[in-house]
Amino acid sequence: MQRYTYLKLALKENGLTLQQAADRIGVTKGYLSQLINNKIKEPSAQKLQALHEVLHLEYPPREKNIGVVFGKFYPLHTGHIYLIQRAASQVDELHVILCHDDVRDFELFQKSSMTKQPTVEDRWRWLLQTFKYQDNIKIHDLSEDGIPPYPDGWDEWAIRAKKLLADNHIQANAIYSSEPKDAIRYQELLGVNTVVIDAERSFMNISATQIRQEPFHYWDYIPTEVKPFFVRKVAILGGESSGKSTLVNKLANTFNTTSAWEYGRDYVFSHLGGNEKALQFSDYDKISLGQAQYIDFAVKYANKVAFIDTDYVTTQAFCMTYEGREHPFVQAMIETQRFDLVILLENNTPWVNDGLRHLGSKAKRKEFQDLLEHLLKENGIPYVAITSGNYEERYLESIQLVEQLLNDKKENSDEISRFEDRSE
Repeated sequence: MQRYTYLKLALKENGLTLQQAADRIGVTKGYLSQLINNKIKEPSAQKLQALHEVLHLEYPPREKNIGVVFGKFYPLHTGHIYLIQRAASQVDELHVILCHDDVRDFELFQKSSMTKQPTVEDRWRWLLQTFKYQDNIKIHDLSEDGIPPYPDGWDEWAIRAKKLLADNHIQANAIYSSEPKDAIRYQELLGVNTVVIDAERSFMNISATQIRQEPFHYWDYIPTEVKPFFVRKVAILGGESSGKSTLVNKLANTFNTTSAWEYGRDYVFSHLGGNEKALQFSDYDKISLGQAQYIDFAVKYANKVAFIDTDYVTTQAFCMTYEGREHPFVQAMIETQRFDLVILLENNTPWVNDGLRHLGSKAKRKEFQDLLEHLLKENGIPYVAITSGNYEERYLESIQLVEQLLNDKKENSDEISRFEDRSE
């Protein structure tokens, strides 16, 4: 880092323009510009001190102790957090480098039990959210595309790492790692002292490989900001009075987790005075958005699985039944918001009129059920039909389906070792 470059960042952080800062310390804007761009060889100590006071900086400036941590964070886990927090406590400023490689990351995903692949943006978000209250932790990313997989490619990797550090004016005093063999290469190739923390994983005995293979087995090692990514979403579908709301409540209680209620019913009371007769075509996009918010909340606080009472297919089916046409916004939600398990209940339970139901005849119930099945198939949504009209049988069958979903995993940990370590 050049001598006074840090003052540029301090100006920005204090929300000051060059002119404002110059006025406060009694110099011209041009002088200050030359100073922070290191064009004045021997600046006035008095003016420097005044500038540091305006920017709330220590003077004379103390050389910062800078640390670096490299990692894939695929996914971020509590072992990573322990390493980062230990490192952050030893330095003034810690730079966390998120390493990503499209080919490698996709292969890791294919050999995992994850139902969707974490994007680079997902991993950025996990880091930013987890450390958002620690100003001394800065996040960067390093593309490793095209570099031979570990344990090869160190020289190419080092060239990119050096460039990243130089481009961001990071003069590291130490690189922190939990991998002794990686620490040796960091020191050799980057010329920076390395510090190994918890190499034996005596405090946090976990790896990203283990979580990718069995996320629910290692649930306690997944950080709060990462857990929603792994939560399985189970949607319970059915027509009016099919028992879906009661079943959702039972399952949520059984699995000690959250549920998302049918937002449409709440909407009728909050926006339509409790009477569906006021419902019109323009309400269905609002209902879908409200349902999405309910789902997001349930997923955020879920314990491995979240149960959803009514999905967007059901909302579309009601729109087509009552309004006679498909709603484009609801259709967009169907196409973009998918669930891990969809259970369709046969509409063969006793009819209960709660004041908001109008499809009580046998013919109307069957017509709506057929429409649900048609929309599911038309949109390519796999589902499991539960046809029993017995409430206990439905409950037990649903439990079995959810347990299968949560226990689904692959046995590929031995096949992916060549991708690990350098930035695991």
